[in-house]
Amino acid sequence: MDNKYKNKNRIYGVIVIAVLALMLFMVSTKESGGKWFDNSKKIAVLPLEGEINSSRKWIASLKSFAENDRIGGILIPINSPGGQVAPSQELYHAIKTVRDNSDKPIFVSMASVAASGGYYAALGADSIFANDGTLTGSIGVIMQFPVYSDLMEKVGVGMRTVKSQEFKDAGSPFREMSTEEKAYFQGIINDVYEQFTEVVSLERGIDEINIKSLGNGRVFTGRQAFKVNLVDAIGTFEDARIALCIKADMPQNSPLQYPLEPRRSWWTILKDDVSSALPGWESSSSIKLQYRIPY
Repeated sequence: MDNKYKNKNRIYGVIVIAVLALMLFMVSTKESGGKWFDNSKKIAVLPLEGEINSSRKWIASLKSFAENDRIGGILIPINSPGGQVAPSQELYHAIKTVRDNSDKPIFVSMASVAASGGYYAALGADSIFANDGTLTGSIGVIMQFPVYSDLMEKVGVGMRTVKSQEFKDAGSPFREMSTEEKAYFQGIINDVYEQFTEVVSLERGIDEINIKSLGNGRVFTGRQAFKVNLVDAIGTFEDARIALCIKADMPQNSPLQYPLEPRRSWWTILKDDVSSALPGWESSSSIKLQYRIPY
């Protein structure tokens, strides 16, 4: 009797292991783009949305698609007002690296907004599509500093600062900015702005004279941007998808592959909810150098 039960338990154990192995196999197949069940190549769709404050996870997804043999082309829908300088530059370089070192074409489709840092990132692609009413451009740099000194004086609160050198607390919200500090920050702005215009000039073939007139911080509609060569074509997401399929020599009905959504911790959910309700709550007193629309 004991042997009979033991045999049954072994059988059940084998079944459970087999089911778990099958589930693991199916998940891994899904993550690899269905390699084992579907031999047709797919178009990877990697959205770039919201304010650009980090690039690491997005670039990891881009590299994964670029290295996947089942992916024939990459389409990046952008809906972003821009964001911090360094992550925007990292996105551009990552996209450009795929463009220059991969046989997979990589296209951008601009949605409602693809401005400043969002536009910077798009410059690395093979081709940029924009809708007629897309807001893009906003080629420029901005730093904003809150000033609490008048309010603090009214409520009778002060701030004492001990620092090593004169610029250590430059941009402090607790006092007015000095003339020297304004010049100091303007020098930073000018250098980072020049980095932006150099990339636009290089990627779009726009000379120095015209880049200064286009890069004065203003936004363009998609139609205006097309007329001044800031984008390659006017079209929808679907237009960009079809053009990418043609470029990649793939059927126009090729399936789309989106990245898997990572599971979010309760802290990340809470943080994101608070951030959306109170923009800037995380670092209201910190200095941010941004390629971003100032509203």
